[in-house]
Amino acid sequence: MKILNKQIKLLLALAFVNVAIAQNTTGTIEIAKEDGLYEISLPNKIRSFSNRDLSDFRILDSKGKEVAYFVREKRSSVRTSSYAKFEIHSNKVITNKKTSIIFKNPYKVIEEIILTTANYSGSKNYKILGSNHLKQWYGVLNNGYLSNINAVNNTSIDNVISFPKCNYKYLKIEFNDVNSLPINVLQIGNLDSAITNRELQNVAVKSMTTVELVEEKRTQIHITFENKEVINQLHFKVVAPEFFNRNVIIYKKASRKIKNKEEVYNKRLTNVRFNSDLDTNFTIPEIFEDDIYIEVENKDSNSLSFAGINFYQKPLYVISSLKANEKYTVQTGRKTMDAPEYDLSFFKHNISENLPRLEISNVLKEEVKQTVAKEQSFWQQPWFMWVCIVLTGLIIIYFSSSLVKDLKKQ
Repeated sequence: MKILNKQIKLLLALAFVNVAIAQNTTGTIEIAKEDGLYEISLPNKIRSFSNRDLSDFRILDSKGKEVAYFVREKRSSVRTSSYAKFEIHSNKVITNKKTSIIFKNPYKVIEEIILTTANYSGSKNYKILGSNHLKQWYGVLNNGYLSNINAVNNTSIDNVISFPKCNYKYLKIEFNDVNSLPINVLQIGNLDSAITNRELQNVAVKSMTTVELVEEKRTQIHITFENKEVINQLHFKVVAPEFFNRNVIIYKKASRKIKNKEEVYNKRLTNVRFNSDLDTNFTIPEIFEDDIYIEVENKDSNSLSFAGINFYQKPLYVISSLKANEKYTVQTGRKTMDAPEYDLSFFKHNISENLPRLEISNVLKEEVKQTVAKEQSFWQQPWFMWVCIVLTGLIIIYFSSSLVKDLKKQ
């Protein structure tokens, strides 16, 4: 009887539970060589299986304990500056009169230079002239004044000299030495600024099919991804024709209710303009989808021929404090997890953007069985069972009493 009761309890337990399959993606963080803060690059494989806001992302140490982090998205472009030294054509000193230095202008237009001089106690008047052939010289700046030419902790000092914009091939700076000693000009140059775009992460496509909608004069391209992906940029490789000017619409299939009826419609995500004179690399408002359509309006022109379409996303990083030679792993994919709240995120604006970078490798996706409670029907509720027991008891009592009365009558 006891064995039977155990079997009944087991069957009841199985009736009230359900086995769910959850995805869990793991990876290994590159070993840190020193204790400190690190910038950890998130590969597309990690982001692909994570929530859009990375709320399910976790870093674990070798003991399985959570490690604090915060997410950082860097600017898509970065401005860098480097010093460019100018070629000095000549440097002449005429005693008790002037120091004349001619240098070559490397730019199309110039309006300032950085003058590096040996320390000098005093000040200097100067003027700047320009020429294209080193023969006739024309005024650029008639009366300049240099005063801060004595460094405290160094043997030389840099001074920025500004003047009206000009495009002379050669410039000459003349210092007045009539009532003062000449100064030693060590070099002349300027800072070259450049804007470098950060490298984007490629997003892999699961399938891509193209259909010509002849009657609508459109080309429809259907793209699917393995999972929902963040898309920030598209690059179209157009092979032919040589000249084209087309409107391109990007949309997804969505459903909506109209008069209590469900209908599927094309929900526009964004649109771009193709032109053979312009770049076909487009930065778009962020898309987070796994199934999209791209339609090219051909009108009466021939369809465009594509060598391919590439999809990209802005790189994301997590900032975390790691210990040297410690093994750290990452986990993600549990979609129902809430975003963690770590103290470290409070200091994100005080932490440098130039941190040593680590990579995540050995990214693996596995399925984890989870036992979850099944939603119970009313007849599975405890109260319903007790009601049935009570009713059954009342019925038995009723029929028993009726049977006793009938027996007495006999």
